[in-house]
Amino acid sequence: MENYSVDLLREIAKQFRKSVRSTNLFDANVCTSPADPERPWEHLALPGDIFRHKLDIVYRGHEVTLRVNGEFVVIEVSGNFDVDVCSINRRDRVFQLKSRFSQMPGFPSLPVFSRRPDTDISQLLNSPALQRALDALRLKNNESMHIYRNGIVLYLQRESQGDVMSAVEVLCDLAAELPMLDEEPDLDALPVQFKGLSDLIPMWAVSDDKARSELIEQASHEKLEHLVAEVAPHISAINEYLDSFGDEALPEAAVALGALAECALEAQLRLRDGQKT
Repeated sequence: MENYSVDLLREIAKQFRKSVRSTNLFDANVCTSPADPERPWEHLALPGDIFRHKLDIVYRGHEVTLRVNGEFVVIEVSGNFDVDVCSINRRDRVFQLKSRFSQMPGFPSLPVFSRRPDTDISQLLNSPALQRALDALRLKNNESMHIYRNGIVLYLQRESQGDVMSAVEVLCDLAAELPMLDEEPDLDALPVQFKGLSDLIPMWAVSDDKARSELIEQASHEKLEHLVAEVAPHISAINEYLDSFGDEALPEAAVALGALAECALEAQLRLRDGQKT
């Protein structure tokens, strides 16, 4: 399906007078390529698994990114939402969601996953906007919706331009109705061992996949090397810190620290790929 998916992106790109761009994204929610035992921050790419193509568009005032691999078309609508992380129909592996609810209200076949008790996200789950979105999407077995503070991500297995663009419209409508959040993280709340990374967070702690990818692509080789040199030695400690919250929602400062670590790992991959060319 990979070639067909790329052609699908190109057809949508023509509609918006945009170009399909190359990317190199391992998405833990759907990618299955194993990690390199000797370099655990890298993956041994399986055919058609890593996301190699993307398209950035603006639809109804929302920034939208579409990506394809051999199995999925992924739609991401950026935002700044006052919601807790949850996923519908498939467990979110990026945030390692553990709590599971029996079903989505009104949709008995759709399981819901979240770190917080059911009562903490019940308002979102019962919102008319989400109900309308799920009713329009009619998710299939392997498809899923993931709602984060920085955006909504939809994993689809659809083969027509009409189906994909209908899903884009549904997600943009949903994004317009979700409550918004506009707060800067309190970096003073970070443990002392990470204080030295605080100056890097405003520049590099970008949670949005598209914006982070563009930031890395535009950065100089020297800046990327500096980022990796400063952050890479702390990756294990950062992971342990984030895991320490268990099922609790991460504080904004912890989210920013995690985004910094993710950016550093992607910069490291970018530097490695640059050495091969």
